[in-house]
Amino acid sequence: MNKRIGILGGTFDPPHIGHAILAEEARINLGLDLIWWIPNRIPPHKKKMSQTTNTDRWEMVRRLCQGHPNFELNTIELEREGPSYTVDTIKKLKHNHPETSLFFILGGDSIDTLAEWKNIEEISEMVTFVGMKRPGYQAKTELDIMIHLLDSPKINVSSTLIREKIKTRTLNSFLLPKEVASYIKERHLYE
Repeated sequence: MNKRIGILGGTFDPPHIGHAILAEEARINLGLDLIWWIPNRIPPHKKKMSQTTNTDRWEMVRRLCQGHPNFELNTIELEREGPSYTVDTIKKLKHNHPETSLFFILGGDSIDTLAEWKNIEEISEMVTFVGMKRPGYQAKTELDIMIHLLDSPKINVSSTLIREKIKTRTLNSFLLPKEVASYIKERHLYE
């Protein structure tokens, strides 16, 4: 039987409970075997907003996945030079795992900007897009591609919010998995 694997990409600077809940909701609702967490090396559409290194982001995602048997860190983009274009990542994954069905998980905000992605039509032929509805976003695209929309708990958390809360010493400790929080504390990140 072919494996069904979800892909959750991002900067994960830091990874937080919103990411984990979104990934787990997709896994449960779609009957996925595994979620690959893929940290970007250089996100093509996002400016870096902190001083963390790729190693820091890799380690925080590794620690988050360590506590969940259906989550796995995939370093394919961190190992590749240059911008982390999704089309390059998906081509490589399909080459390495030709019998695997891939489900690309998106937040509602990302659906609105899919038209800006490099070779989006080509990507849509290799994956099933899964859009998680998010308050404040339409979760629509002008593209003629199929997006499987899922409801998920409304958790209004972002990495930007987490960084600001750490800097102002107002972080609610329940917003971060404890494994990630301990790494941030050890390394004095975002202070």
